[in-house]
Amino acid sequence: MSTDQGQIRVEVRDGVGNVVLDRPSHRNALSRHMCRSLVEALAVLDADPDVGVVAISGTGGDFCAGAGLDTFDEVLFDGAPPLADARPTASIPEPPEAEKAPDAATVGVPDTGVDRLSEADAAIRAVRKPTVSLVEGICMGGGWQIAAAADLLIASTTARIAITPSKLGIIYPRSGLERLVDRVGLDRAKYLLVTAAEVTPRQAAEWGLITLLIPAEDFAEQSATTVRTIQSRSLFSTVTQKRLLDSYAHRVATPCGESKEDEVDAYEADWNRSWAEFRSGEDLAEGRRAFAAKEQPVFTWRLGRGQPARM
Repeated sequence: MSTDQGQIRVEVRDGVGNVVLDRPSHRNALSRHMCRSLVEALAVLDADPDVGVVAISGTGGDFCAGAGLDTFDEVLFDGAPPLADARPTASIPEPPEAEKAPDAATVGVPDTGVDRLSEADAAIRAVRKPTVSLVEGICMGGGWQIAAAADLLIASTTARIAITPSKLGIIYPRSGLERLVDRVGLDRAKYLLVTAAEVTPRQAAEWGLITLLIPAEDFAEQSATTVRTIQSRSLFSTVTQKRLLDSYAHRVATPCGESKEDEVDAYEADWNRSWAEFRSGEDLAEGRRAFAAKEQPVFTWRLGRGQPARM
């Protein structure tokens, strides 16, 4: 097994939480340590009142090559070394073993890297603020699953995308497989999975594997502009609409007759509460003032612990 377990680098600048997958020697292929560090970093950024949007990228010209072949024992199978054996990052220090609380989400679950990948996937989806994946170069297998867990997947024309488990004799994690069907449809999902074929960036955009395609020469500037634009918007609006959209999409995807009555009631209550809240909210007052004055609004609403999580 490689001694290079990689790290997750985190920087907050101008309201943007930048998360960087940093293992360039392996095209940012994920180790178990990176997956766990990613979960921790996202929780910190979601709770940070100064962060309005989270951007996830890779280093060295690639996004992520999925689960590392050199770390298969810890990524796909049981019998992995303890997490404490992995090299800690400067950004996300490991607490002493005695201070670690048991992870309720994984108690009784086999200690496998697929579980770690799925945990990282779920952590991205659980962020209440807008999330954006910025994809250049390699984005394959579990790398696409991680990228597509974000609200927006913005890709350069250098992006190389393929869903590759059939090349390795494994199966795609459940959340990745289901997301693939949601994004491209059943027939194309089958094609991508059974062939493991690489698709062109333009084809990826047409099929729905990515949200927005930007020419390589303009990628850095245009993707940064998009992230800054999101950060400048009302956080109340972006957080609330994201939550309601995801809740609605879940209802639409639930087969007729299987939706639980309490889930429907919770969605209706959340919608009514959100509609009433914005009418008397501070951001609406600022938006009206700035529009009338022909100025850029300075929104002040911040996400606190009292706001509901994603449904």
